[in-house]
Amino acid sequence: MITLEEATRYREELTEVLREDAHNEERILKRLDQIRTQSGLQAYAALLLILTNLGFEESEARRHWEEILKHRRALGQSLGRNVGLRIAVLDYFVNVNRQLTSPRIIDLALVDRQDPSSPIDPRTGLWNARQFLAALQKEIRRAKRYRLDLTMLYLDIDDFREINERYGELVGDILLREVAILIKNKIRDIDMAARLAGEEFGLILPETERMGSFLVAERIRKEMERHFLRRDVDGRAIAMTVTIGMAKYPEDAAIADRLVRRAEEAMHQAKARGGNSVGVYYRERRNYIRFDVSRQHVSIRVQTAEGAGVEPAQSDHAPLNISRSGLLFESDKTYAIGDEVVIVCQDGRDQARVTLRARIVRIEEIEGEPRRFEVGAVFLLEWDHQEAQVTEFLRRGGVAAG
Repeated sequence: MITLEEATRYREELTEVLREDAHNEERILKRLDQIRTQSGLQAYAALLLILTNLGFEESEARRHWEEILKHRRALGQSLGRNVGLRIAVLDYFVNVNRQLTSPRIIDLALVDRQDPSSPIDPRTGLWNARQFLAALQKEIRRAKRYRLDLTMLYLDIDDFREINERYGELVGDILLREVAILIKNKIRDIDMAARLAGEEFGLILPETERMGSFLVAERIRKEMERHFLRRDVDGRAIAMTVTIGMAKYPEDAAIADRLVRRAEEAMHQAKARGGNSVGVYYRERRNYIRFDVSRQHVSIRVQTAEGAGVEPAQSDHAPLNISRSGLLFESDKTYAIGDEVVIVCQDGRDQARVTLRARIVRIEEIEGEPRRFEVGAVFLLEWDHQEAQVTEFLRRGGVAAG
């Protein structure tokens, strides 16, 4: 016999049957049979359990539904008007079957209403978008504090609207739930999966670098392709696929909602190439790859634009990475967004030097380290030869090999 917990997981699909066309008896039975075939759920027993809190075996529950529909027709003839299905269910169990001794009014809006404070998406059982963003913010803070890798995946089902139109929203909801199960089977306990909106899903992969995340995304994509190639509805293969975008903290974004947008952009770029693939943000949207300078034979100093002709004041600047477009560094000096600075790059072996003007575009205080900041600066390259100078510096300093 079905449990209330099992029935509740399918509550939305089941009550939608009654909302769609409550006066079409044949359609109601057909839809319930369809739910049972597609999901393996005891659909008749589940719906009666939700509406009346009475538990039945599936075969008995189906007989009750057939009797309820007959009873509604008889009530309609006696009263000379259409009788609502909820009224027929209530009257059947109170006055005909007499199994309800403490009847309750069956309000489908109340039955189907999701607790707004719930962190769970009712259709898939995954976390919802609000919970996902909160978790991503928390993981970003942890990654920043302990200098950990962190990657996000943005997954979208290809051509899902067409699938919904072809097979109906009921089948679409079952497919969404299958996608959620396949995702959960391919990730670790420390990872987090959520339904962000419609047919879009998000995954947080803590302590995972870019290549590892790419492999996770590929495993998910291939598993979806294999599963839905074998999946059929009414004898027709669904052949549903997914496209995944990937973005990494902090290289692609250091703020949660921005990291989500970067991963989504990578997903759309992959879709533009035909879908059923994995898109990596920096490969599609970033013009310059950043290189780690912490272990290279180079010296990088930062000074205010006003002091360009003199040695900089004593400030602690620790370069993190550099590209042909900008520099990321740590500092104990407080900058403001828009400040102009001069960045002096020097090869530690032959003293070759490049001096560039730059503008501060990001500054964030490092958690757990008061008065120390992570600062991003974009080079103000006025001439083509300046970009060539940066490229040559990276090559000569051995940075590009990193």
